[in-house]
Amino acid sequence: MGHSNRLRRPAIQKLSMVVALAAMLGACQDNDRQASDKGTVEASPDSNLLTSAIGDAADLSISTRLIGAAQLGSALDGEGSYTVFLPVDDAWESLEEAELQAIESADNRPQLISVLRQHIAPGYVLAADLEKGLVAGNGVVTLTTMGAAPITLHRDGQTVTLGQGKDAPRIVGAPMVAGNDVVYRIDRLIPPPE
Repeated sequence: MGHSNRLRRPAIQKLSMVVALAAMLGACQDNDRQASDKGTVEASPDSNLLTSAIGDAADLSISTRLIGAAQLGSALDGEGSYTVFLPVDDAWESLEEAELQAIESADNRPQLISVLRQHIAPGYVLAADLEKGLVAGNGVVTLTTMGAAPITLHRDGQTVTLGQGKDAPRIVGAPMVAGNDVVYRIDRLIPPPE
């Protein structure tokens, strides 16, 4: 009987850690949402709408335009809470002009939605919550996305990447709080799941 308890203990501990991490990442209260998050979150723009907040950010103009082309603005500005990893303009501009135009065309709206959904995680994850998750997960935390696959964030020193390897997107700059959403700028597009 003692032998079977030893075999179940690691599984129970692992399950407990997953449940605790999920609770920690999802436990933000409304009154904490406008907190400065230890000075790392930009002040919210005048609007509490994600589309207005990112529209005011000079380095997110292409992401703003593509969210509009995908007609995702009303969903992101709605009642749900989202953590969004948006590529800065330089990331989009690394694509060939024809490729960017093709992504933005009305005919390719389903593909654009698929690309953008891979950058959106349900829930409200402030930088402090993300840090707690990374500490609890020994430098790794996985978030469910609205897309086809989860994203796994990795810490390497002060750098947090979405995925691994030299080409993995990195979080750059401070996150932006916009109403019930959090936006993290990233320096590359999240590659489609394999």
